Amino acid sequence: MKTLIALVIVSILDFHGAFGNLVTEAEFKNAVKSSGYPTPTTSQYSAFVHNLPKAGISTKQEAAMALAQFIHESDGLRAKREYACAKTGCPGKYKQANCGPAGKTYYGRGYIQLTWCSNYKAASGDLYGNDRLVHDPDLVARDENVAWQTAFWFWRKNVHSRVGVSQGKFGDTTRAINGGECSNPNLHATAKNRFKIYNNCRKAFGLSGNGDERGCYN
Repeated sequence: MKTLIALVIVSILDFHGAFGNLVTEAEFKNAVKSSGYPTPTTSQYSAFVHNLPKAGISTKQEAAMALAQFIHESDGLRAKREYACAKTGCPGKYKQANCGPAGKTYYGRGYIQLTWCSNYKAASGDLYGNDRLVHDPDLVARDENVAWQTAFWFWRKNVHSRVGVSQGKFGDTTRAINGGECSNPNLHATAKNRFKIYNNCRKAFGLSGNGDERGCYN
């Protein structure tokens, strides 16, 4: 029994060591702060690094890409509820037929601003094997771990496997998240701001030079 407990403890330490070394708390906090946002909390870092494996991320470069996009989407990790909908719930804005119980709303929540009932349902099924997020969508905003889990779920499902991402092309991650910023010249400034945040993350993470901008508007 003691041997089993010891093995479990070692496994936990190995897990945190591996991913804790990929991105340290100081790097995480500096990445957010260097982009002009308040320093995030230790609990935010802990949930970030604990749930990082759910994205399939194993390199510092891709971790910087993901964090940059999450910083942009959540206004510096501050908005776990879509600002325009936080008070009213935006009834009817993200409504889909035959999905979710009456009275529930599926506006942007968490660090990726997960929207639409179908996405809450898919994330819930993949992450937990049930519909808990459909019945309680605000869990994505209330629970720090769920906020990160859904963000990393989205990354793994929609971003991680793109060829451009493995080639280091940050623009391809923007195309996967919000392709309109790539196709509409009026939105290129927003996409370029994402890239600016990415370079801040790279510097905070100790990566050399600027990132590869290609994959979106160029």
